[in-house]
Amino acid sequence: MNILRGLPTTMRSFARLVVHSWTREYQDARIILEQNGDLKYLNISAKIQKVFIRSSIVTTGVLLLTIVSLASTSINLFTSRARLERSHEEVYRALLSSALDGKDAQDVQLSEDQMVALAQTIRDRDMSIRRFVDTSMVAVTQENDTMKSQLDSSGLTEKIVKIIQQNSANGGLTPENTLLENPLLRGKVADELSTNRALREVLYALPTNMPIANYSVSSDFGIRKHPVTGIPHFHTGVDLLTATNDDNVHPVKPGIIVMAEFHSTYGNTVVVRHTNGVESLYAHLAAISVKVGDKVTMDDVIGRIGNTGVSTGKHLHLEILVGGYPVNPQKVIRTAQYVQQIQQKSQ
Repeated sequence: MNILRGLPTTMRSFARLVVHSWTREYQDARIILEQNGDLKYLNISAKIQKVFIRSSIVTTGVLLLTIVSLASTSINLFTSRARLERSHEEVYRALLSSALDGKDAQDVQLSEDQMVALAQTIRDRDMSIRRFVDTSMVAVTQENDTMKSQLDSSGLTEKIVKIIQQNSANGGLTPENTLLENPLLRGKVADELSTNRALREVLYALPTNMPIANYSVSSDFGIRKHPVTGIPHFHTGVDLLTATNDDNVHPVKPGIIVMAEFHSTYGNTVVVRHTNGVESLYAHLAAISVKVGDKVTMDDVIGRIGNTGVSTGKHLHLEILVGGYPVNPQKVIRTAQYVQQIQQKSQ
């Protein structure tokens, strides 16, 4: 009977009565009836009593369960109907607001035919948007393939690409969430758009200009013999010669100066920090025109081409680093310039 302790007093009493009636020991009973002075006896056996009482209990229980079920169903139907009415009202307001161009929907009433026509108009507009999305996805997919090809040709490793993407993510850019919230931009469309944004993040982070307008390359990026020691080593940048009398050196991309000092090997050296983990280094400068903390654009002059440090002649040593890893400046800048072309075509 421990289970009955958690019930209210009335229910507990009723439950005890039911249990008692179900489990009690019934005995044969005799009912005496008198009619016109004659006595008649009605015998009711214990078995009949037990069957009658237990059947009554079961029938009553079924009826109570049915009543509770019907009441619950009625409440659910009422709640669903109220929710449906609110939904219809919201749809009505949304459709009405879409057609009113800023007017107050509370002041306007539409007939049923007008509502149907309005809904059809919005459905047609929705279909047009979907067709536009499908057409755009084809163009986005083609653009993604081209950008992937450009990134492959730039020599950027998967590790370097991830460094740029992680730095971008740390800056708070998370476009995937906004894409997934739009019912028109889900599935393959969302995947292609997400890929497109990720690729553009990488490409937009790369430098777009060479530091000298007219130049020639005297030593390329990669393995070479050191011009002083003659020992093969990895050249982490490119050496540039100016083709004019203009010795000014400009940043390859806007950024902030994080180093502007003399280095025993690189001579007068400037390092500019750009966005998303990208930095550029300019070495062997004759003079430095900036200081640490300066914000520079591509129009600013950070120094002049020179021959300081360990150098065999007047030139500019340029390095592009992503997360501290050197990449080929010419290939990277050429890839970034491709992004500019895409942007100009889309405008």
